[in-house]
Amino acid sequence: MIAPFEYSLSTILTVLTKKKPVLLTKNPKFRWISTASSECKPNTLFVPLRGARDGHEFIKDALGKGASGFLCETNHPILEKLTKEETTKAIFVKDGLLALGKLANHHRNRFDPYVLAITGSSGKTTTKDLLGGLFSYLPRRDLVITEKNYNNEIGLPFTLFRIQEYTQVVVCELGMNHRGEIERLSKIAEPTHSLITNIGSAHIENLKKRETIALEKSDILLGMRKDGVLFVPDDLEFLSIVKQRAKKLKTRLLIWGHTKKTKLKIESTKRDGFVLGWNKNLIHWKLPGIKLLSNLRGVLEVAEYLALPSEQIIKTIQNFKSPNKRLDIKKGYFTIIDDSYNANPESMKSSIDASVQFAGVKNVVWILGTMKELGSQSKFYHKDLGLYIKNYGRGEVLVLGEPMKELTKVLRNSKYFETHTDLIEYTKTNIPKGSVILVKGSRSMKMETIVEALVSFKA
Repeated sequence: MIAPFEYSLSTILTVLTKKKPVLLTKNPKFRWISTASSECKPNTLFVPLRGARDGHEFIKDALGKGASGFLCETNHPILEKLTKEETTKAIFVKDGLLALGKLANHHRNRFDPYVLAITGSSGKTTTKDLLGGLFSYLPRRDLVITEKNYNNEIGLPFTLFRIQEYTQVVVCELGMNHRGEIERLSKIAEPTHSLITNIGSAHIENLKKRETIALEKSDILLGMRKDGVLFVPDDLEFLSIVKQRAKKLKTRLLIWGHTKKTKLKIESTKRDGFVLGWNKNLIHWKLPGIKLLSNLRGVLEVAEYLALPSEQIIKTIQNFKSPNKRLDIKKGYFTIIDDSYNANPESMKSSIDASVQFAGVKNVVWILGTMKELGSQSKFYHKDLGLYIKNYGRGEVLVLGEPMKELTKVLRNSKYFETHTDLIEYTKTNIPKGSVILVKGSRSMKMETIVEALVSFKA
């Protein structure tokens, strides 16, 4: 990743050390910041991070591409491999990732836009894109939205670095898979407004209990501005935890109606979505799946709170298209519902509901891959998914991944496959033309390879 970064060396040192402004005989100015050596160019600050490989190994490459300086962990062994001249370009830090967050937070605090942050076990990206659409009437330079899946401690800083003097609104997504990450992200972004979509079972392998997941999601409160507002649905699990923490931190809590007093009504259900009633207007929402409407209600609550024009709200809802690999409908020999981006127990059920709605009377097939990061509760959640599908009393289920065998134990109309290739060939040979096929699984299951094979299939 690379982003504009107009800062002098003295400012960087001051931010990272929290000391008085540093006086330097030479005070070069950087114009870019990057975590990828391949993207570096003159006047770039290179930030090496630890991942599958240690980013420090690429410092020489970054300097060779023109980087003017780099962060470096104090006493890192790489220093022995650098020349004396190269070492003079080092800015020493205890932790490169924490330093990146400090620089991003400093940059965010130079400006005063609305910062809208979204977290939750599922529905974050749809909600983020809807909120972004609400502000699409603004000049392009005035709006910053999280791109792709840049929702972690690396991606969020690069979203914030895009803020400039014209920026009025920032819409950012906060993701996590370990305890403590939402707090760190929230303290980097300092949201003025936040929204929790739901609290589910995603990442329960690392967080052990759903109550801990609730605490993690509600940690978004810890970095919010003092006059901030948190939006949550009235059917949120562990809502009492969120209420208690918001009260203790004196953060305003707005609860949107989902189960009772909802302003958004379903007037009629169609295969491709719903006709909705809102403020005496009829709106065609072109995505199947009733659970998605909870996210839409949250977005409406934010829009009304910020007094956005009704015409813009209606336009955003009616023109909304699903993000890539999220309920993305592709028509051909089969009608494929590509939801291959990721999966957890709640999003699986939501997508299954949506596929049944979209299929109508047509044959429906579910091609499902393992749901990861469920730990010791994996067997329970995969079996529970099978029982959920069983209630529909229709369709066929084709599965990949050892944990999915639990599902086949409770579903007679299911079949387990060892490989993607075997599953693809079975589908081409045995599934009738025109069938509606949902493809979904955790990211590491590479379910997109099945989508690609079936979309291109011609008998």
